[in-house]
Amino acid sequence: MKITGCFAKYHKSLLPLAVALPLLAVLILSVPALAAPVVTLTPTTGVPGTTVTVSGTVFDSYKGDNVYIFFDDMEIDNSPIEIPDTGTFTTHFIVPTGSEPGRHWVRVRSEAGSTSFLAENFFIIEEAEIELDVLDGPVGTEVTISGSGFHAGRTVTIYYYNIIREKLGTEVASPAGEFSYHFTIPTSTAGKHRIAAENAEGDSAETEFEVIPEIMLNLASGSPGDLLTVSGTGFGYRSQVNIHFGIYTVATLSTDEYGNFDVEFNIPQVNSAIYDVKALDELGNLDKTQFTTTAGASLNQSTGSVGSTLTVRGTGFEAGQTVTVEYDNLSIATATADNNGAFTATFDVPLSTGGDHIITISDGTSTRMFAFAVESEAPPVPDLLLPSDSSETSSQAYLDWRDVTDPSLPVAYNLQVASDRNFSTLVLEKEGLTDSEYSLTEAERLAATAKQALYFWRVKAIDSASNESEWSAPWSFYISAPPPPALLHPASDGPSETPIFFYWQDVTSLSPPITYTLQITTDLNFTSIVLEKLGMADSEYLLFEEAELELFKKAEPYYWRVKATDSANNESEWSPPASFYLDSSFSFPGWATYTLISIGVIIVGFIAFRVGRQTAFNPPD
Repeated sequence: MKITGCFAKYHKSLLPLAVALPLLAVLILSVPALAAPVVTLTPTTGVPGTTVTVSGTVFDSYKGDNVYIFFDDMEIDNSPIEIPDTGTFTTHFIVPTGSEPGRHWVRVRSEAGSTSFLAENFFIIEEAEIELDVLDGPVGTEVTISGSGFHAGRTVTIYYYNIIREKLGTEVASPAGEFSYHFTIPTSTAGKHRIAAENAEGDSAETEFEVIPEIMLNLASGSPGDLLTVSGTGFGYRSQVNIHFGIYTVATLSTDEYGNFDVEFNIPQVNSAIYDVKALDELGNLDKTQFTTTAGASLNQSTGSVGSTLTVRGTGFEAGQTVTVEYDNLSIATATADNNGAFTATFDVPLSTGGDHIITISDGTSTRMFAFAVESEAPPVPDLLLPSDSSETSSQAYLDWRDVTDPSLPVAYNLQVASDRNFSTLVLEKEGLTDSEYSLTEAERLAATAKQALYFWRVKAIDSASNESEWSAPWSFYISAPPPPALLHPASDGPSETPIFFYWQDVTSLSPPITYTLQITTDLNFTSIVLEKLGMADSEYLLFEEAELELFKKAEPYYWRVKATDSANNESEWSPPASFYLDSSFSFPGWATYTLISIGVIIVGFIAFRVGRQTAFNPPD
């Protein structure tokens, strides 16, 4: 009863509602439904610094409204954006520096402070990674490192962890956050070494490279007694290493802090074969290679001078065969190998230049070669002796200097004589002189010069190894022409009777003998020569024939002068002229007087003889 009463009480109110609800449902179903807004990202993955395009569609319900775009909780620079009539929009942003790897949400909100969003999508930031194309190898291995996930356009620094962290280089990441860098594994100890790539923005990645020990030989083959060098890298830090040649332990040493070592040893006396050369350190690091031994020989010394005596000894050559020893390309010794293939040959170092030379030993089948160094020290500079500096000497100068001693004998000398201190104008050059002196030949006689115009000379020594000394400091000398003769007779302006006796003072010179030229003329300028005598060896001349000179008055005298010439044809100046005149009074010449006296004596003697005879044959009564 209560329920029926209650329904009766409210049925008037429920009846209109019952009629309205079906009509409202029909109205709602007749209105088309609107789709939810959508946001897309391009690209969807990348690194900090990547430019991302944001595209929005189906924002029709928000035409004319501003929407706000966020990367995680940070609003992008281009936000807010007003929705156009098309209901779509496009914008972009740069992935912020410092964004962690992983998923990040891009959300569109209707209000800046709203906690709800109209649309969202996610962007994945890649993890920073590096990888090597080669994972292990010896020191010096070429490696390429490839990286991704680094901040776009930023510098990446690559490090190698050695004793300390070493910077290998830098590379700039591409817009996609990638890079590639090529490098060589530096000297480092055996084992794994970290390689890291980092940027200033906090991106980093690491990987490892394993260094493997390695040894290298300076020769692939050789003979017992030869010097062999073993170089090692990639062994332990300051570790003791034993070097083995076949069954022999030939060296023990320690590596440096980078696991490197170098050691030299003589190949032991073993048969010709292939042997293992091994290096093993106390940490177990090991490497080995192979070496082939062949017939061997030895040289008693590797350096010396020209003329040094060398001895070559050989083993393992063809028994009974002739072994030839060559110095460079010159055959200098032979020997016959004994039944054990051994031989000995001795020879002297021939003339050769200072420096390295090759000595070759061969029996036609086996050949050995040695380097021999001829001393290359220059000889001492010669000391000049004669002529002394700034002195006078003869035209055929005698030049003398002190002997030079040198290990590579004999020593030769080069001599230069010049007319200037710089030796730009040579007047004499002699090369390869074997003596420490030289006399100029007649053909090389030097002309006289003024004392102020000097000759300069210098010498240098050259030993048999062609090592040359410096030039000696130059000395100077000069060659004087003979002085003009002093006239003595006839006295100037005096009368002279024939025969006329001319004489003058003797002239001395360093280039004897001296000859003289006499001139007599009728004028003071010596333009009319009436008598000229050349090449006179004596300092006098007797003029017998008066007819050679005409009679002149005292007012018109004769003039005479003399000059001297040395053996090098250096001529003095003419002497100052003197004058004389002939006496016009008659007088017999001296020779005529003596002749007449002699005739008279003969006549008197003849007369006396005749008278004597007549007296003897006709005695008086």
